Amino acid sequence: MAVTKTQRLTYILNRLWNTVFVLLVISFVIFVFVRAIPGDPVITLLGDEGATQEQYEEMRKNLGLDKPILLQYAKWMGRIVQGNFGNSITTSEKVLPLILQKFKATVELAVVGVLLGSILGIIAGVISAVKKDTIFDNLSMFLSMAGMAMPVFWMGLLLIIGLSVQLDWFPIGGMISHETRLEPVTGFVLLDAIITGDMESLKDILKHLLLPALTLGVRPAALTARTTRASMLEVINEDYIKAGLARGLYFWEVLAKHAFRNSLIPVVTVIGLQIGTYLGGSIVTETVFSWPGLGRYVVTAIYDRDYTVIQGAVLIYAFIIVMINLCVDLLYSYIDPRVKL
Repeated sequence: MAVTKTQRLTYILNRLWNTVFVLLVISFVIFVFVRAIPGDPVITLLGDEGATQEQYEEMRKNLGLDKPILLQYAKWMGRIVQGNFGNSITTSEKVLPLILQKFKATVELAVVGVLLGSILGIIAGVISAVKKDTIFDNLSMFLSMAGMAMPVFWMGLLLIIGLSVQLDWFPIGGMISHETRLEPVTGFVLLDAIITGDMESLKDILKHLLLPALTLGVRPAALTARTTRASMLEVINEDYIKAGLARGLYFWEVLAKHAFRNSLIPVVTVIGLQIGTYLGGSIVTETVFSWPGLGRYVVTAIYDRDYTVIQGAVLIYAFIIVMINLCVDLLYSYIDPRVKL
């Protein structure tokens, strides 16, 4: 029986309530563990030498670090509920606008990485299942195993050395060339180039984007390929697939209309769960390619012991991952109406 609109709405409301609880727990864990990072933000601001004890205590008081940790957490959450993520300890700028600005670059990188990883993984998995035990199947599975085993930073360095340094096909890092002038519309440079029809800027952005997106998508693509292959092999051997072929349907027609759709649920699950890999992996990828995204910004904030930036950024990451998992669960009922929410 198909899922009704009422059932879907009830499920969404229950999941949203659970999401609030999950985010509260995550926010407290973030708040406590950030303060366990070695180092002191006050000393980072004042310097190791020349500051008096009075200056140190005054700075701690101004930053609110002299209060008990539970009181600090309560005040921080009170501001979060109001949409105020506080000010950066190092720059005194509002944290939320900074995070959103940096997050736009991360979103563009993650979206292209997801598309590359998912498309390549699904295509390789489907063909491997259809061409089971052939040279293509063996080669595909070997490459997928290598992709899963290879660290993200190592993959990025190999691409930089091979395609940027040796062949000079792509820029070494950055998001856009200094000489490129792009009219801002949405703040997403790739989207802005498309909207304004600036083909030169679009070409420059894609050249900067391809290597980090490929680096980010290799490991998820490998896992997607293996999951797709296993799921397709299971579905292809079902009786209804054999019955369709016996009625005279073309193999590729049966594959596209029946086998592929029914094998999608585990694939969608893997892709959804890997969103965290794309976002978490972007921290390493952005650092390697000097990509001006949120991941690289968080790394800088960790070095500076900028508590408010780290807390706000990780909370944004957690919220997005939780909501993506909710969307993946809802997508199940559209792919297969028999799935109960």
